[in-house]
Amino acid sequence: MPVPDQIATTLRALDSAEHFGVVQFDDDVELVASSAALGRVAVLPSAYNPPTLAHRHLLDSVRRGPGVSTSAALLSTRNVDKGVFGASLVERVDMLLAEHFTPPKFAVLATNAARLADQGSALRERFPGLSFDFVVGYDTLIRLFDARYYTDMAAELAAFFAHHRVIAANRAEATVVELEAFVAREAAAFAHRIVVHEIPPGPASLSSTRARESAAEALVGEVLSPAVAGYIAKHELYGAFQNPKSNI
Repeated sequence: MPVPDQIATTLRALDSAEHFGVVQFDDDVELVASSAALGRVAVLPSAYNPPTLAHRHLLDSVRRGPGVSTSAALLSTRNVDKGVFGASLVERVDMLLAEHFTPPKFAVLATNAARLADQGSALRERFPGLSFDFVVGYDTLIRLFDARYYTDMAAELAAFFAHHRVIAANRAEATVVELEAFVAREAAAFAHRIVVHEIPPGPASLSSTRARESAAEALVGEVLSPAVAGYIAKHELYGAFQNPKSNI
């Protein structure tokens, strides 16, 4: 696994590249079209500031979806709405790698593309022959259908959905019923390419904001995994104490 200096060098090169790209930081989740029985890859794009048990639940549960065989966390060096605060991008990759070792393993990826449409293009170029589903929450689903982020929304969305499915998961701010209503109202033309994925109330209620606010207690089993809570405590991120508390 790469050390922080290697991660930093890779992220700088990625962020300064002229074209959209994707890099993989783990070395034991094989994402190649020739891999035996490798179906669709479910990709969860997020800021991971920090990775929470909600992220982990999604990465694990979407693997049971139709045609999906593995999952991947995707961190972007750029964001359409906000800059970098809290943990650095290097620390976020490091936390994902720490979490990655708990089975079932997921791929740890980074991209310099902010929009899902561009992330899809970058993934297809980096891993030719593979099919990718994008796992999103309600806020990301809304942005996907927001004309502000496109030059020609109809054409760009048609190109995106020609290659990708979207797995929309309920969160605290939107139930499954609300997700289905949004799809019927705003995304009817692509409804056949959108899968609504229900997760339990516990994971659905978690957020990285809550994790950052409670990091001083580094609560294991409530919002953070042991691996991520240990990393946060060790590196004193978000004002964390040295010894994580277990609520398991």
